Amino acid sequence: MTDSLLDRSSLIKAAAFACVTILLTTAGAVGEQASAPSAASLIDALKAKGPSRGLTSSQDSELIKALKVKTSRGIAITSEERERLAEATKAMPAYDMDIPFDLNSAEITDRARPNIQALGKALQDNQLKGASFLLAGHTDVSGTLPYNQTLSERRAAAVREVLIKEFHLTNEQLIAVGYGPQHLKNPQQPDSPENRRVRIVNLGE
Repeated sequence: MTDSLLDRSSLIKAAAFACVTILLTTAGAVGEQASAPSAASLIDALKAKGPSRGLTSSQDSELIKALKVKTSRGIAITSEERERLAEATKAMPAYDMDIPFDLNSAEITDRARPNIQALGKALQDNQLKGASFLLAGHTDVSGTLPYNQTLSERRAAAVREVLIKEFHLTNEQLIAVGYGPQHLKNPQQPDSPENRRVRIVNLGE
């Protein structure tokens, strides 16, 4: 009889533990989805902000045009071009987006879908119509510099591919560039997940 009661007590405890685990897992999933930005917030961050928007030198404008052509044809850009592009676009409307990737992977995960869907809807909106965009992939400092550079390029290209295939944006609208760990969002914590991101910049027409 005592053994039976103990068995029943163990089953009740196990069931309670399972329920708590399910609730916590569900809450985590909901929280993760809730963290995805809305299309409206992305539009607000990326749209033109007055007459000074997008003022660049003629050299910067020519660089952006040239890189649109190169990347649309699948031609790799040089490290010098990457840095010139970063400098030319740093004052333009931009948004740092957390797009979750698995470790050492450039595959688009289910966790990344809500963020990319919001981005795709935003870039299709009339308020951003006719604009082109930089998709700049970034990593943290873990791993070697050459590996992280390649990984950041693959991740930016993966996001670009989804935007073209699923949201009907064009090759000419999107420049996908990888920066590896060279432009950390949080230099004080170089291993922080917030450094692993894709930065979207409105390049204008």
